[in-house]
Amino acid sequence: MADVLIVVGHGTGSAEGDGALHDLAAHLAGRDLFADVRVALLRGEPGLAAAMAGLGDHGVRLLPFLMSGAVTFQNRLVAAMRGFGWAQTPHIYPPLGFNPGLAPLLANRAQAAALDWAWPLADNHVVLIGHGTLRDPASAQAARMHQRALAALDIFADVEVAFLDQPPRLDHVLAHHQSPLIGIGLFAGEGRHGANEMVEAFAASSGPSVYCGAIGRDPGLAALAVEHLKQAPWPVDFNTQA
Repeated sequence: MADVLIVVGHGTGSAEGDGALHDLAAHLAGRDLFADVRVALLRGEPGLAAAMAGLGDHGVRLLPFLMSGAVTFQNRLVAAMRGFGWAQTPHIYPPLGFNPGLAPLLANRAQAAALDWAWPLADNHVVLIGHGTLRDPASAQAARMHQRALAALDIFADVEVAFLDQPPRLDHVLAHHQSPLIGIGLFAGEGRHGANEMVEAFAASSGPSVYCGAIGRDPGLAALAVEHLKQAPWPVDFNTQA
């Protein structure tokens, strides 16, 4: 009997912000890889309990639609799964934002922005923007991994990272650049961080700059997710208290 896949997101607090999550789940459902594909939000509805209702004898696999493996993944998601009295141990995939295949999508988006603005590629600085937190170094791990991958392509003048809640901070980066700068949000959806804060931040930029939106809305992410699901998930004993 095929398993049920639950695509889990943080939740942005708005239907528009969570649209990327629902679009991804709909695409995966159309591939007929699982008995059912459901959506769950850690903040908002449907929550995990609603997503897991009526599973019957189906096994459960969880795909975290998250861009890092830090606090939201380690604390909120894993903690939320405990105490459900699982008949079968669920399996969980790594957060989608850790897939190395995200780097080509980031590069394509930056190249398209440079072309739109007629900025020579070699003159452009790219900044990958993550949330970040001083509470957990893992929050920056995925951003730095993709930074190294983009820099290795040797397409742009420079590739750097910036964060909202830890150094190097985005406002500092934007206040001290002169060359064309292309920003891409390492966010799953266009929520508060993916949209409003970015518009305000880039409006105060000291030089020519453009924000390309959250990578979670990228059309290529659905195909990446299909490949992501071909790897072995992690067995996690959610019935054991941390």
